Amino acid sequence: MFYGWYVVAGTFVSQLAVVGFFSYSISLLTPLIREEFGVSLEQVMYSLTAGIFTGMILQPLAGVMLDRYPVRWIIAAGTLMFAAGLWALANSSSIAQYIVIFGLTMAAANAFAGIPPSQVSISRWFTSSRGKALGISAVGTSVGGIVVPGLVAWWLQTSGWRGALENLALCTVLIVLPFVVLTIRGKPADVGLLPEKGKPGASASTDVPELTLKDIIRHPGYWQIGISVGLMLSVYISILANMAPYAAGLGVSATRASTLIMVVAIMGLLGKLAFGVAADKVNLKIGLWAAMALLVMALLLMATEPGYPLMLLAVGLLGLASGGMIPVWGLLMASVFGLVSYGRAMGLMGPLISLLVMPGFTVTGRLYDATGSYQLCLLAFSGVLVFGALFLVPLKISTLDH
Repeated sequence: MFYGWYVVAGTFVSQLAVVGFFSYSISLLTPLIREEFGVSLEQVMYSLTAGIFTGMILQPLAGVMLDRYPVRWIIAAGTLMFAAGLWALANSSSIAQYIVIFGLTMAAANAFAGIPPSQVSISRWFTSSRGKALGISAVGTSVGGIVVPGLVAWWLQTSGWRGALENLALCTVLIVLPFVVLTIRGKPADVGLLPEKGKPGASASTDVPELTLKDIIRHPGYWQIGISVGLMLSVYISILANMAPYAAGLGVSATRASTLIMVVAIMGLLGKLAFGVAADKVNLKIGLWAAMALLVMALLLMATEPGYPLMLLAVGLLGLASGGMIPVWGLLMASVFGLVSYGRAMGLMGPLISLLVMPGFTVTGRLYDATGSYQLCLLAFSGVLVFGALFLVPLKISTLDH
């Protein structure tokens, strides 16, 4: 079997743990954190804002490191920081301490063991199957959205929120970290191999010359992709982080709220596979627009404050949208910036995306605290997505121009 698929397996597992917690499990902890420290929803959301802000600083550093040093050890270090952060959060004694620990450690985990390093590594191994490989690897985030919230929900009942975080930290050290070290290799040359053989006429995205940091920032694609993806991520992550409170406000039980999050993850899995395969064959801009359209449909349906069956449909669309975005984003980056500069391009895009994501949590919390409902926020976010889609119109895809 081509060794690149072992790399896919390693990045699958690292994203399962890191993204499965950061994106899918936080909303389960939010009510308990509010009760523990006696604070508002907006104050709890500051932890996510702090994480995005710190990531804005760390991601460019991680991007440069990914182009220069072995990805294997970078992801391993990020995984270890993730485990240490979970343990520290479990032992926090105030909301201020919780916010600082979360902001530092979860940002580091996402920068060094999350989606960007996984995309960098896989793009170097694959050519004609790059979209499929990126999609399968990204499925790890969806499986994490099923497994991690399920474990956290179980541990919350048996060990409380502090015990749940400690248990997840131990699982990360004992299971995830060894698997990452054994499977991930950053480049085919690291194990004496060549990249996947492309189909006739397929581009490996190597014909784009190496770009400096200044070249990347000046490239129109940096802003066009970054703003579109950043706004989409801002909307998606903010809504997902508030899924449990949204459901509770409409009379949905905690168990059914957990099911909603799992549906997002399951449909995200299908979205990643479907969009990943399609992205190797269709226009990438259309692929990202399709994901945005699905997200708008989900938000508008949620804004009607529907009953549980329609709520399941809405979160299903939410999952499809998030799943579709990830492989298309990875292919767009390889297409526009090439493989030689892939790591630093992803890293430099981090601050731009972070600046767009960061306000989402505070805006969501403040609008909810002011109105007692998520309806206004959902409608506003729908308009934001339409605005973001317009930035893709002039984007030119130079190498993998589908």
